[in-house]
Amino acid sequence: MFGPFAVTVAVAIALLIGACGGKAQGGEPAGMWEYAINDPVLQMKAWTLAVPAGWKAEGTMLPGSSCDSATSPVYRAASADGMTGVYSLPRIDWAWGRGVRPGPDCLPIQEVVSARDFLTYMTRALDVGFVRESPDPQLAELHRQDEESSRRSGGNMKMQTDLAHYLVRYSVNGQPIEEWLSALVSCSDTMIVAVGHRYSCSAFVARWYAPLGKLEATMPTFRAMRLTLNQPWMDAWTAAMVRRVRALYQRETAALLQQGRLAQAARMREHQAFMDGMRRGRDIDNQRFREGQYQKQKNKEDTVDYVLDCQRLYSQGNRASVGNCPDRETQ
Repeated sequence: MFGPFAVTVAVAIALLIGACGGKAQGGEPAGMWEYAINDPVLQMKAWTLAVPAGWKAEGTMLPGSSCDSATSPVYRAASADGMTGVYSLPRIDWAWGRGVRPGPDCLPIQEVVSARDFLTYMTRALDVGFVRESPDPQLAELHRQDEESSRRSGGNMKMQTDLAHYLVRYSVNGQPIEEWLSALVSCSDTMIVAVGHRYSCSAFVARWYAPLGKLEATMPTFRAMRLTLNQPWMDAWTAAMVRRVRALYQRETAALLQQGRLAQAARMREHQAFMDGMRRGRDIDNQRFREGQYQKQKNKEDTVDYVLDCQRLYSQGNRASVGNCPDRETQ
């Protein structure tokens, strides 16, 4: 995958689904059907969501943001009465650091945010009541994987992944609802030579809800709703991103070469102007030297004429020697 994630989209969603809400009761549900989440750009099936029989589902692929180009799925599935279901929110990105210019589609945050803090923000945004937090036993393994990723990168990229789950409550048309609200936050610190540190974070949020008192009994159904990646789509998307990056680099390279040609032409013009200035300066110096030498010679000959009391005649503007006057080199 392209992007800064310590885990891929598939792993992130699997973590959210597999860890939501603690221990469930009962066995796996029997009837399931497959819902295809299609990529509207590549016109391909990108993911498959296992949905309980009798449930409705919808979903699509959302493009990446100016902070991260990776595309990700959003989906929702609900029972026939709409009181039980699951859905994922669009991925949220933010970035900062040297040379990073996030657009309005990114959060205006310039720090690493924990999954707990992010969920606290979400409870306020969703206007739901906090009941309790569920610890996640996978955190230690996630942190170990982060350290391993940093080691493999030679220290040029440090990863930080966090996962949290809140049990919340609210009402829909007077019906009390209980929900597991889960967030996975993945951040990276990348050191780029001659640029500096670049930081990037992404948050995945998922919600599982059911009528009050029925949530825990529904957890086997929620865990059976596996999201499966379609590998041919992944290959096609990766190839498209490679072509896009290559085309971008080609355009940037062409622009740099053009800038180089313009810069070289400007340098040549400056060099030519400098050489012309030098030549004009030499010409002026030579002319001044010749004028100085002429004046010296004239002064010398004027002095000789004065000492010898030489009288000279002029004919048609030219001075001529008379008597014992010596010849002159100057007029």
